Amino acid sequence: MLKKWSASVLTAVLTLSLTTSVWVPQANAATTPVQKHGQLSIANGQLVDKNGTPVQLKGMSSHGIQWYGNYVNKDTMKWLRDDWGITVFRVAMYTAENGYISNPSLKNKVKEAVAAAQDLGVYVIIDWHILSDNDPNIYKTQSKAFFSEMAGLYKDSPNVIYELANEPNGGVTWNGQIRPYAQEVTQVIRAKDPDNIIIVGTGTWSQDVHDAADNQLPDKNTMYAVHFYAGTHGQFLRDRIDYALSKKAPVFVTEWGTSDASGNGGPFLSESKVWTNFLANRKISWANWSLSDKNEASAALQSGASSTGGWTVNNLTASGKFVRDETRLGATTSTTDPDTTTPPTTGGDTDTSPPTTGGGDTGTTTPTDPKGKLVLQYRNGDSNPTDNAIRPVFNIKNNSGTAVNLSDLKIRYYYSDESQQKQQFFIDWASVGGTHISGAFGTPTTSKTTANRYVELSFGSGAGSIPAGGQSGDIQARIHPADWSNYNEDNDYSYGANQSALTDWNKASIYNKGTLVWGTTP
Repeated sequence: MLKKWSASVLTAVLTLSLTTSVWVPQANAATTPVQKHGQLSIANGQLVDKNGTPVQLKGMSSHGIQWYGNYVNKDTMKWLRDDWGITVFRVAMYTAENGYISNPSLKNKVKEAVAAAQDLGVYVIIDWHILSDNDPNIYKTQSKAFFSEMAGLYKDSPNVIYELANEPNGGVTWNGQIRPYAQEVTQVIRAKDPDNIIIVGTGTWSQDVHDAADNQLPDKNTMYAVHFYAGTHGQFLRDRIDYALSKKAPVFVTEWGTSDASGNGGPFLSESKVWTNFLANRKISWANWSLSDKNEASAALQSGASSTGGWTVNNLTASGKFVRDETRLGATTSTTDPDTTTPPTTGGDTDTSPPTTGGGDTGTTTPTDPKGKLVLQYRNGDSNPTDNAIRPVFNIKNNSGTAVNLSDLKIRYYYSDESQQKQQFFIDWASVGGTHISGAFGTPTTSKTTANRYVELSFGSGAGSIPAGGQSGDIQARIHPADWSNYNEDNDYSYGANQSALTDWNKASIYNKGTLVWGTTP
């Protein structure tokens, strides 16, 4: 990983919604990623699933398992699957640095991770993590023996991916050292496993993907690794990726961080968002560095976080919260302000149509249904009022004697936007299905310091109805400014700092066919 090298060396080379309670899982464990996508392969320079459909895997990389192997276990991986929505987990088995070469028993941790991934139905990358041993040929003999064993064990497991050389560096080139090494190790794997994906690192800490694109390996299911750290690597590396894609060279970002290349600067979340948008647009799969509680900006966990998952917002670093949001985007919807000319691509569904406001903001302050046949409940899904996300959670109660179509209803949540940036909206999870809910932003007729913006949630016909005496169930929403800067929610009109459990909340509103029926507007 790049973080082991100083910034000066690199410069020379390069010249939640979480609360303190348990989350309702996003993923339906009855349909796992592997059940959905099956055997992966390469078609026309793109990773595709069993149906030939392009697929983007997203997930986490462990730190070195000789140091942070306690976070590599089935409980943690299950939490990452169900709460973060990961589809791939990378097991970083260092070769040097007190890794496999001096301690071959580390492969037992790899086997533990693969067994967990098989049970959980997620993809798993077996990473031969070279670093200070910069030339992969240094331990080629051991590599061939290791991958021969792995291929023999997992030839019938479609979720296994082999990564042959983490980050070749120190003047090692694609044509001189890396490609010949990869050819030999690939032959060893293919003698036992003809189908599973192989990933090969590229020169200069897996940044020279353009060189690999110009002289690709003959194996039809080989991909080429790119690694980046958002505070250090920018457009030049994205240009290299686009060049590789133009050559039909399939790319997999097996490691990236929100920090700079040292691991300690940042996190650079705006730059990270540029990268994740870029990767989503091209359906390039990725694994974030790292699942550890190491005291550095790129680590996902705060010091002392549980090694079995179940993390609350206080257990995640700024990087961890950002990456968790990004992995969950595949099952979310998003929309931007009506003045957005080019909506951001976030990896989820994007609603580019103008917002509909269900009658507009008329300035009405009193609901037409004061008896509360429809009641909006709210809880605060984020204990930090000054981070870069607003996370309201809603539930609609139908106290009337007849069913109510959700498509007739709209929810408004009022807040103060200090950034004055375009806004982004996501549904992290909803009982009625996140794909059936969209959001649009507007400005109250009378803008106030406590409410100069609102988000309006609308329901599609697929959301169904709320039966008489029934409820909608949780609707977990999330709002971000486009530049991922911080809010200050303390004085927001609809915000309830201490509302950790659902409660009737009249500072957010319900409109039924355009008529205010619950709540008091600011």
